[in-house]
Amino acid sequence: MRFLACLLGLAATVATAADAQVRPLTACGEPGIGPPWLYRTPGLPQQLNGFLVDLWPPLFAKLGVELKLIGDLPFKRCLRAVASGEIDFALAAYYDDERGKTLAFSKPYKTFTPQVFFRKAQPLQISDRAGLKRWRGCGKNGSTYAHYGLGPGDLDQGARNYQQLIEKLLLGRCDYFVEEIEVIEQWELGKVDHLATPGLAHAPLSDVSPPAFHVVAARGSAAAELLPRLDAAFAEATRKGEVARHWKRHAGKLLY
Repeated sequence: MRFLACLLGLAATVATAADAQVRPLTACGEPGIGPPWLYRTPGLPQQLNGFLVDLWPPLFAKLGVELKLIGDLPFKRCLRAVASGEIDFALAAYYDDERGKTLAFSKPYKTFTPQVFFRKAQPLQISDRAGLKRWRGCGKNGSTYAHYGLGPGDLDQGARNYQQLIEKLLLGRCDYFVEEIEVIEQWELGKVDHLATPGLAHAPLSDVSPPAFHVVAARGSAAAELLPRLDAAFAEATRKGEVARHWKRHAGKLLY
């Protein structure tokens, strides 16, 4: 009987381990980031589409891992869920020191160009991060602006999307917002030239390090241990032109 009990216990342990190995891993993103990155399919609101959908699940599959995408969380909640281990990965996160305390980061897979946006009627003589503190800034809810030297108390982050951000600025509810120029260029697939919005101007900031998208997982987790292999899979897909093909499918002529 004791032998049988041990045998059954061993079988249960093996089954549990097997289940853990085949369990789909989860990743969250922010559909509000929009085309070409991540968006919901028109007419099929539960279906996620975009460059991130075409890129990451197949790369995880090359590692022998099924990846399930979750697109119904605001990005701040997405990151909290990853840090707590509730979700395995977030797909498009900037690095900052606070996030680095709880999250492990992949190598960057897309780098962006920082800018400060302001009203043409009130041009701001801002050339570096220190200059931002002299003015009232707006930001988007859930975004990090640590690379601009700005914390949560430095900005009104009530805007839910980029349209609201631009509107608040042009209505005079703040003096500036900071964002990467590629984000504004690629928003709505470049079909609307938001950089040409009447009354909107922008300029570079000399001492702001270019931020980048990373895949992130909880520090010390099994998911974090996969990140070096994921980096290698992304590098191989880039060499083979797979990344460029996925980007062209969703972004057309927009530059990566």
